[in-house]
Amino acid sequence: MAHQPPLQPLDEPTSCPEGSPSSTTHKETPNGEPHFCVGFTGLPCRSRNLGQKNARRKRDLVLSKLVHNVHNHVANEKRFDGAESIKSSWNISVVKFLLEKLKHELVSNHHNYTDKELKGACVAYFLTKRREYRNSLNPFKGLKEKEEKKLRSRRYRLFANRSGVAQLLGSEEQRLWRGVTEELMSDEEDSAREAGVWVARPPRFRATPLSQLCYRLDANSKHGTKANRVYGPPSERLPSAEVQLLPPQLYNPHFQEEDPKMGTPAHVPPHKAFSTELSSFVEIKVEKDQ
Repeated sequence: MAHQPPLQPLDEPTSCPEGSPSSTTHKETPNGEPHFCVGFTGLPCRSRNLGQKNARRKRDLVLSKLVHNVHNHVANEKRFDGAESIKSSWNISVVKFLLEKLKHELVSNHHNYTDKELKGACVAYFLTKRREYRNSLNPFKGLKEKEEKKLRSRRYRLFANRSGVAQLLGSEEQRLWRGVTEELMSDEEDSAREAGVWVARPPRFRATPLSQLCYRLDANSKHGTKANRVYGPPSERLPSAEVQLLPPQLYNPHFQEEDPKMGTPAHVPPHKAFSTELSSFVEIKVEKDQ
């Protein structure tokens, strides 16, 4: 392999304003029904252009925030019942009520949502209320889902960070990275020993060539070289059906035949500590999730 020049860490993404509903006011109409007026204020977004998918996501954020504001307005008594199905007579009436209010609020703006998009946003918000109700019945399940969501969010951010650095590598490394998905990223768990420390636990099913590439990417990124991020034993997370279809340089189909106690990942960068040997002088920097 040809010698690769040292990589420079990428700058953190910046933000830009985006229109989003953030507040509501209430007026009485002549027939006595409540009328909701929704204001639009700035909402941060990534400056990197991700095309139509990112534009659609921004559009959905605006609509979902609007549904939230109308549904939870202090004057509104038509609210979803999470204990019932979306097909119950009450929840169906709530959807119809929200659709009428949303159409009225959107008359004066230029978003031009379809009826299908409006109804989809209402149903999506019902699922949120439904999940909140179920979590209230089983608090431990709710905590588990919250932890899984946090780890999934960290894997997505780690994948985005490494993808940016991978663009600076040679053609051979870029070909290997081309088939990588977020699921192949490490689980960055909160350390039980040191407050503010993240323990990166690579999935056991990740192939060695890809792990070596990941460590190289980490060594050339701001996130990978943070003092509060250390490596730990492999994660016990199992692969999805989609990951099992990946080529052997990305997915190791024989991972369950290997010793799970072989905790230290291969070729860990020498400047990084290992979680089972954290020393007392490790510099701690707390990083909060967004």
